[in-house]
Amino acid sequence: MKTALGRTGRAAALGALALAALSPMGAQADVIARIESSGVIRMGYRLDAPPFSYRDETGTPAGLAVALCSALVRHLAQAGGRADLAVEWIAVTAQTRFAAIVDGRVDLHCGPTTQTIARRARLDFSIPYFIAGAGVVFRKGGAEKLSDLTEEPVGVLAGTTTQALVPDLLGRHGASSPVIAFASHVDGLAALQNGEIEAYIGDQSILLYQLGRMPPLAPLVVAPELYSFEPYALTMARGETALRLLVDQGLSRIYRSGEIFDHIQSAMGRINLTPLTEAVYEVVAIPE
Repeated sequence: MKTALGRTGRAAALGALALAALSPMGAQADVIARIESSGVIRMGYRLDAPPFSYRDETGTPAGLAVALCSALVRHLAQAGGRADLAVEWIAVTAQTRFAAIVDGRVDLHCGPTTQTIARRARLDFSIPYFIAGAGVVFRKGGAEKLSDLTEEPVGVLAGTTTQALVPDLLGRHGASSPVIAFASHVDGLAALQNGEIEAYIGDQSILLYQLGRMPPLAPLVVAPELYSFEPYALTMARGETALRLLVDQGLSRIYRSGEIFDHIQSAMGRINLTPLTEAVYEVVAIPE
């Protein structure tokens, strides 16, 4: 049945639709208000994703994303008119990180998370803090590139954007390899050393860092090619616009001051950043 709304009715209906679109998940409470009231922000971090987010030998959260979140705590405290702000660090995995945010157990996730359109349907992201890409590790003396593979098994970290792209990536290189998902990069690289898989695919920066700290049971080689574009960002619940604004403001100040390069060197050592990674900090920093 058709109903004549009229100009006023149409305006009211459009207004209601706009409010619904701007109120994700039933108008979530503003996390900033809770943080200012409690004096505590709950930050998620990965246990096994160095040099971006991990637990170091002393049991302390560490890595580039963790360092940036720690720097942002001071900015959030000042914005809320507080002298300080306590941090509750909550350990998550690649598989549990998003549920922890959606369920309200984590306010801000500090890890290597790629911002995608699909993920933005249920989460919010900061401006990018690092540009990464998927790379491949082989055993020395075996396959040297993806086109060398036929039906040999390949490993990948479960719950990542890389896992989603691997089947198509292998197909484009003529391989019909079964894909085995691992709970951690350490497990996947160990399987590669042991001959259980022929290649392991993951974030190249993380793989290079992990290889430098693994026992040399079998020599592993990182191929030079990158097979994806991964803009890493800090992650929060969808609709937390006040938190996102403060996070982006804090990151922008870190980028403009050049402090970001101190954090990168501290977390990753003296690495050669790609021109794209260096340029991104000038491009994405938002003016005051």
